[in-house]
Amino acid sequence: MVGSNMKVNVFDNSLFHIVSGAEGPLPPVRFSRFSHQFQRDGVAGLYHSLTHQVLFLPADDYRELEKKVEENDNLSDIARTIEDLARLGFLVSQNYDEDRILEEVRSHFLGKPAFGILYLLLTDSCNLRCKYCFVEGAMPNGHVFSTMSIETAIRGIGLFAECLRRNPPETDVEDPTIICYGGEPLLNRKVFLAALREVSRLKALGQLPAATSVSLITNATVVDDDLLEAISGNSVSVGVSIDGPQEIHDANRVFTNNRGTSEEVVKNFRRLQEAGINPSVSCTINPWNVDTLPEVFQWMVSELKITGLGFNMLVDLPGFAQSNEGYAKKATDGIIACYQIARENGIYEERIMRKVKAFITKSLYLTDCGGYGNQIVVTPNGRIGPCHGFMSSDRYWPGHVDNQGFDPFDDAVFAEWSRRSPLNISKCQSCYAIGICGGGCAYNADLKAGDIWEIDSNFCVHTKTILEWLVWDLYEKTIVRSGENVGSPESN
Repeated sequence: MVGSNMKVNVFDNSLFHIVSGAEGPLPPVRFSRFSHQFQRDGVAGLYHSLTHQVLFLPADDYRELEKKVEENDNLSDIARTIEDLARLGFLVSQNYDEDRILEEVRSHFLGKPAFGILYLLLTDSCNLRCKYCFVEGAMPNGHVFSTMSIETAIRGIGLFAECLRRNPPETDVEDPTIICYGGEPLLNRKVFLAALREVSRLKALGQLPAATSVSLITNATVVDDDLLEAISGNSVSVGVSIDGPQEIHDANRVFTNNRGTSEEVVKNFRRLQEAGINPSVSCTINPWNVDTLPEVFQWMVSELKITGLGFNMLVDLPGFAQSNEGYAKKATDGIIACYQIARENGIYEERIMRKVKAFITKSLYLTDCGGYGNQIVVTPNGRIGPCHGFMSSDRYWPGHVDNQGFDPFDDAVFAEWSRRSPLNISKCQSCYAIGICGGGCAYNADLKAGDIWEIDSNFCVHTKTILEWLVWDLYEKTIVRSGENVGSPESN
């Protein structure tokens, strides 16, 4: 995701003489505001929320250290420890301005749209009636469903190509992606196929980067041989919505006559595999699978032979909460259990890997959603905005493909959304997960709290649970299994 991963320098240069080993008295220091600690079984895990540096110490030693730093007492006796903590950014001088770090990140990386994702909502209608669907479930009474025209799709792709050309030069968009979405996008197969042709044409002309990919998110109920050939021939990546074995899947994902869809979906999933397409699974965590998620995942591994999967958390409906913090905790525990299975089997789980990558590479993770300045969404009737969650609303659709003068780089809505990050949300400033969260779902925050600038409370639980697990998983891998002593910074 554009602008989501970056390194940040938190070192206090005034402490250079400490880390260089120079002799002399140690100045008064304090723990960084971004230094946090988790405790378990007599071990303290020190964690830096901007760099994801972790240092493990015996809990008693940490309490003694904390007291010494607070009282500035006998720090020379623990000079090596002070040196390590200063080098890793856990300790700073008393007057060190840490607000400056956040301001520099905000000014350089937030509030500046840079586009790498295009959502083409080929239709807002669907041949299923999934009971938790946040698209269909949000449609107002009397809504008239629509399908995108070929002209609208071509203009949307053209706008995206122009945005890629105009992205700021420092922006690194390695893999631009065009996502065909709905409703059920294959209900508008004519425009789907036309979009593939237009992407190929613009690539041949050099107006779209050769690395531009097309992704299809589908319920896989209307797949036929012609579509298989087009998908395979254009190297389209496919995500198929499957929630588990038949009794679980069919509890929610039904046709308009309430008949379950599992049999047809699994059959077409295997047809995609036989055509060499290697589809991934998009699994929504709901009340029918949340308690048995590892078993559901094992079924997908053994029966569907999946190599990739993305879990989706439930999104609320207008006036109806489908989830709460208890659900978020249970769902996240299940995702973690599945990830542990996945990494042993070489399977990519997209949702948790976003955070694992940032944690491992020690990169600041600014935004979790492409809507925060990285994507353009085009609705079936040609409206342009940052978030498909608002498809049934009149809000946050500042442009239209027919308005050739519309510039998303210079639009107030896109500018506002590009600033949405925990670094710009006041309630997040002291949170230990600020550097790995990404801000969750603005649409869900708006539904729950009435404003996209409020926090997505479910996602808070999700992120904090994953972060604490990452810290203690690191402890198990680098300290316990290796037999090293707690407190050795080289092992972290």
